[in-house]
Amino acid sequence: MALSKYNKFDDDEGLTFSKKLFLVIFVLFYPMLVSMYTILPPLIGLAGYIFIVNIEKKKIYSISAFFYLLNLDLNLTLPPFFSIAITILILMFIYEPLKLLVRCRVCLLFALIVLIDFVYYTSLFIYDFIFNASTIVGDMLLVYYIAIDILVGIML
Repeated sequence: MALSKYNKFDDDEGLTFSKKLFLVIFVLFYPMLVSMYTILPPLIGLAGYIFIVNIEKKKIYSISAFFYLLNLDLNLTLPPFFSIAITILILMFIYEPLKLLVRCRVCLLFALIVLIDFVYYTSLFIYDFIFNASTIVGDMLLVYYIAIDILVGIML
């Protein structure tokens, strides 16, 4: 009887307890798997897209994408908050004009994921050049990451 008020874990966004649990497990453990197994794509563009699209309506998705990107940066020893900064810059300067220009939801998803990935990886190369570091290697694996990022985004 005392636990009856805790049985309902739904909130206004319609997430059940099992969906919230899956979201937390994914945000916490997938970046660790990405850092161990290089064949798993980091899904930076998809997380950035989820952050941008849901920032006004579904806060839990935006917060989870924020922590996913932060966890990914820390696990892959990339510059902290770099992916978040790139995503926020795209949100501030590109998203609204792009949303007015592109009416198709899938086309907007495709454009945003490609744009986020392209700007992120380009700025990582610039970061490597400026600081004479080696955070990322430019090979065909980046093309694979972007292709899987787009395919997973379109499937969702």
